[in-house]
Formats: sequence, structure tokens, C-alpha cells
Amino acid sequence: MCIAMLGVCAFAQINAQEQVEVSDAELNKIASAFPDIQKVNMEAQQKVMQTVKDSGFEPNRFNQMYQAAASPEKTVDASDEEKERFGKLMNQIQQMQMGFTQQIEEIIGNQGLSMERYQKIAMALQTDAELQGRLKTALEQQP
Repeated sequence: MCIAMLGVCAFAQINAQEQVEVSDAELNKIASAFPDIQKVNMEAQQKVMQTVKDSGFEPNRFNQMYQAAASPEKTVDASDEEKERFGKLMNQIQQMQMGFTQQIEEIIGNQGLSMERYQKIAMALQTDAELQGRLKTALEQQP
């Protein structure tokens, strides 16, 4: 579903090629926060999927319209009424996302990390295999 936008990297808007030095202490903080962040993301996915269903949209149709709205190259045939319902639904989902984002920011802040620093590390994790391995080790050491 379109929930990937709630993932770790949805918050980051920095250059993925940027080299980021990450201490073991920072990785341990992320590893500590990870289960709670994962829980929020799972809850968000479920709530968004339920909201889509409750709105009367089939999930596949919603995804078609979402992808068309997110990509200038894609188009979808839709009636004015369907477009209006989609717009209202997207506003509702965006409001929900703001709440989920606040929860994640609080989780990260409780670990002593700024959101900006977390975002930089999250982006580095996408492309840095060594950093991914270090995080995996830190996650495995969590109680």
C-alpha cells in the first residue's frame, strides 16, 4: 500500500550520497527506539488501510489514484465525485500521518536524538552496507 511514506526515510530530505559518521551510541539509541517506531508504523498502516476501506474505496483503486496523484507521468480516469472523495480521504490520511509523525518524533527524542540527526542516519542506512551491519548487530543486542 502507499504506507511507505510513513517509513523511516519519509522524513528525510537530504542527499543520500552524503557520508555520515555514526557512533555506536547513536546506533544503540536507534536500535532502542526501533521496536516502538515499528509499532507506530504498523498501527499507522492498519489505521490507514481501515480508513481507506471505510471510505468506500477499494485498496487497489485508492492505490491507483494515489500513484497518479504522486506522479505527473501517471494518469487515472476518475469521475469528479471520485476525485473529490479521494481528496477528502487524502486530507484525512495526512492528518493521521501528522499524529503518527509526532509519535515517532517523541520516541526518537526520548532516546536523546534530534529528528534531524535521526533523518541523516536513516538516509545513510539506505546506502551504507557497513552501517546497516552495525545497526543489525545493535538490534540483536537489544533486550
